[in-house]
Amino acid sequence: MKKLLLTILYLFSVTLFAQITVSTLTSSFKGSGGLSLDEAGNLYIGDFGDFLGIPDPDGLPNHVMKLDTDLELTQYSTDFIGASGNDFDSNGILYQSDIRANAIYKIVGGIRTFVTSDGIVGPVGIVFDSKDNFFVCNCNAGTIQKVTPTLTSTVFASGGDLECPNGITVDENDNLYVTNFSNNKIIKITPDGVTSIIGNTPIGNGNGHLDYDRNLKVLYIASYSGNQIFGLFLENLEMQLVAGTGERGNDDGFGFDATFSTPNGIAVSDDGNTLYVNCAVPLSGNVINPQIVRKVDDLLILGINESSTPLYNVKAYPNPVSEKVTVEAEFNSEYSNLVFKVFDFLGRKLYEKTNVASEGIKFNETFDISFLSPGSYLYTISKNEKQLFNGKIIKK
Repeated sequence: MKKLLLTILYLFSVTLFAQITVSTLTSSFKGSGGLSLDEAGNLYIGDFGDFLGIPDPDGLPNHVMKLDTDLELTQYSTDFIGASGNDFDSNGILYQSDIRANAIYKIVGGIRTFVTSDGIVGPVGIVFDSKDNFFVCNCNAGTIQKVTPTLTSTVFASGGDLECPNGITVDENDNLYVTNFSNNKIIKITPDGVTSIIGNTPIGNGNGHLDYDRNLKVLYIASYSGNQIFGLFLENLEMQLVAGTGERGNDDGFGFDATFSTPNGIAVSDDGNTLYVNCAVPLSGNVINPQIVRKVDDLLILGINESSTPLYNVKAYPNPVSEKVTVEAEFNSEYSNLVFKVFDFLGRKLYEKTNVASEGIKFNETFDISFLSPGSYLYTISKNEKQLFNGKIIKK
């Protein structure tokens, strides 16, 4: 059954991404680093600083902020020079990297305690495995450092695949996954320390953090330079757009229409339904504070199952199609001024036809898609930017 559900997920994931929504949770604050969720659903946000590449000129300490489940934002800990990545150990203790101090700290009750600086060079992302070893992305050294519970620190992975390793996450088998800030590669590192490139975000040339969702076996990646959110499905290594047009901005709305401004930190909820992302309020240059926290919702709509039924009785034929496809649907009311759109796997709009009408509650329209290259595409029918239904077209 599990394999069947994953197969269905693969076939329909592009279609269902179209129903994802993006909203803003906070007003602006200083919080440009990594994100982590505790077991209660509270979000912890490091503050890397106000600029890329240089220390903050104000000389003031940076904080770790806490956004609780009531959306109240408070200072959780302070005295960092550049609070970047963070993660919780098995006891629920938050560990925070400080990129400019070349150090790792743990935070208990808001009080930080120095852990180690041994082998730590420009640390960004941090993650714990099932044995409470923690792994650190050494951006400045191009390595992954392993620190055991007894604080033995060794180089775990290195080599040309790692170019300013930035974000890091782990799956249930203790495989590590890493993003680079200097390029768009996604790297897998086995428990034996063997690295391999398993994907590339297609837009931009530098990624922020990433997180793993075990519900759908997917890596969610913040494309920092591409201003988008992507998902890499581990079963088939398909990279797909989750949200964002690629234009730098902070517009909420439907996933393919929303915009992001240099998204960096990213955290997925335990149930796999929600992503949290921090985005810069400035829309140009390397000024990265203040920030806002955004929410990407309804990810579990990807988990289609056999009992799922469409909102409308919809079919597209012939499918696969070579030139013209007919879409039929039955509504619960009459619609006019409908919009038909076709997207590729990365959410790029390839075709749009406006002012399409239904005949009573019946929709029947034929569209010429002969210009499309062979492959799989998403189509949507919407009214006033609200999507009524969608489907998949296979162009042969």
